[in-house]
Amino acid sequence: MATMTDIAREAGVSLSTVSYALSGKRPISDATRERVQAAIDRLDFHPRASARALALQRTSLLGLAVPQRPDVDDHVVMEFVGSILGAAHEQDYDVLLVTAEDHARTLRVAEEGKVDALIVMDVVEGDARIPSLARLHSPVVLIGNPQDAGGLACVDFDFLAGAMLAVRELHARGASRVAMLKPPSAGPDGPVPTYARRSRLGYAMACAELGMESHVVELPPEPEAVTSFVRDHLVEQREFDGLFVHHEPALALLGRTLLAQGVHCPDDLQVVAVSPADVAMNGPWEVSSVDIPIPAIGQTSVAMALERLSTHETPAHARLLSPAFVPRGTTRAR
Repeated sequence: MATMTDIAREAGVSLSTVSYALSGKRPISDATRERVQAAIDRLDFHPRASARALALQRTSLLGLAVPQRPDVDDHVVMEFVGSILGAAHEQDYDVLLVTAEDHARTLRVAEEGKVDALIVMDVVEGDARIPSLARLHSPVVLIGNPQDAGGLACVDFDFLAGAMLAVRELHARGASRVAMLKPPSAGPDGPVPTYARRSRLGYAMACAELGMESHVVELPPEPEAVTSFVRDHLVEQREFDGLFVHHEPALALLGRTLLAQGVHCPDDLQVVAVSPADVAMNGPWEVSSVDIPIPAIGQTSVAMALERLSTHETPAHARLLSPAFVPRGTTRAR
């Protein structure tokens, strides 16, 4: 298999010149670029990726800003990363991971031409990164759907529609007192993930539509807190006959606690979660859910980035993936 050193020897140029030709990091003359391309063609050195890099002066790299905060769900994050890596590979692209919290480095990666486009995860409402991301010349795709995207392209699951669908399905199966379980808020000045705002709004809208009272419960994903909630609200008071759960870290713990407290699904309580399918099926139960299609979100983010890269005139827009309900063991038949 030919190497970059072989290409340099064949073209009669330095190894650094081959690197610049492939990466586009520094300008080289058209004649030198043609010699390098001819050597690539003769030695069959990654023909598709190298030809594209040389012809378009691109890196064949996508930047991906990945959250590293202690409160993020690493399992879900890595599902996104895996789907984006796979989708990029299919298009002869590789992915450069950067830490989302290091915004200066994220910008520098794009400004210095190290990547052709950026995909940014973990977007929150009023995200302070958006104005500077919007000024970049490279295409940017946000995974999230903030109220003000600053003119940037966005892709996400339609959490508002998903929450409404979950509540409607619970109601159609006989639940009339439905609470929403969610993680504790970060405080009045803390970040609000775009999915959290839209999910809560969808829950409230569905309750209003169906004439039900809304009850939002912020539940720490800790055994003591979950046990207290189940005992106080579901065993002693029987306050709710349905739960809409948008709280992935607490889902398996909730199932174990319900079993320990003698609350049986779906006879005593019906539960629908918004979560990835593998999370809904993990633990002591298989939860009826509106599945978050992480692979499709990742694939769409790559497609949108490359679409904007190939056609800069394409207007930035938001793509929201539609929800679907998957009945499992925690809901009754309609």
